[in-house]
Amino acid sequence: MSESQHYTFGDNDLAAQRLELLAAAFAPSSRAWLQTLGLRGCARAYDLGCGPGLTTALLAEVLSPAAVIGVDQSERLLARARALAGNAADGTRFVAADLTAGPPPLPPGDVLYARFLLTHVVGPAAVLGRWLPAVHPGGVLLLEEVAALQSADPIMTRYYEWVAALQDHYGQATYIGGELPALVQTAGWELVRARVEPIQLPAATMARLHALNIQTWGRDAYALAAFGDEALRALSAGLERIATGAPTPPVVCRMAQVMARRVAGA
Repeated sequence: MSESQHYTFGDNDLAAQRLELLAAAFAPSSRAWLQTLGLRGCARAYDLGCGPGLTTALLAEVLSPAAVIGVDQSERLLARARALAGNAADGTRFVAADLTAGPPPLPPGDVLYARFLLTHVVGPAAVLGRWLPAVHPGGVLLLEEVAALQSADPIMTRYYEWVAALQDHYGQATYIGGELPALVQTAGWELVRARVEPIQLPAATMARLHALNIQTWGRDAYALAAFGDEALRALSAGLERIATGAPTPPVVCRMAQVMARRVAGA
């Protein structure tokens, strides 16, 4: 990311492990949505912020494009993505690029897809505007971001409050999903459809993801000053208890799913 951007959740083996768990948790809902969009058989699809390539594989499976290209800034994660893809015969490949600075350095495609990317971006409307040249006129942008996370458990609720405060400190938005329709239109895209789907997820799965996250951002200077080392350790221990089976109600993730189109002249 450019110097004005700050990625809170790390670029290391723990981050990669978290992204793999995240992909497994949200693949069913993403697959179900993608299957409703009538985009199967498109020529070229880009997976923006592809990480270790699991969403890239999902796009290849569901959309069956002639080519699907994952784009990410992290060479560490791209190495995992290339290993996962192996000698894929479906036109899958991966490119390194800073997506906050402009469109991927590739010919215009037909579909741009990004899940859990804009939540980490400062100035998301400007970034979305820079992506317009990445698709042909008539090409589409598909976005999935969280609009809300709800839990009846105080440990989970405290985690969500603290991570939202942390991201807000860095100019980011944990619940950017609720802003997506306005953001894409501000950026010059035509809004085609938007919905917020409630997704019920096991608390143990979410707690495992959050415990991995806190191992990274729990050392952040702002987090230590705002929450304190002892409280962060207690939160981490509480998440571990839930992750290993302490009875806890499911988490409800309200996922915003937005489709927008590049119009002629944009």
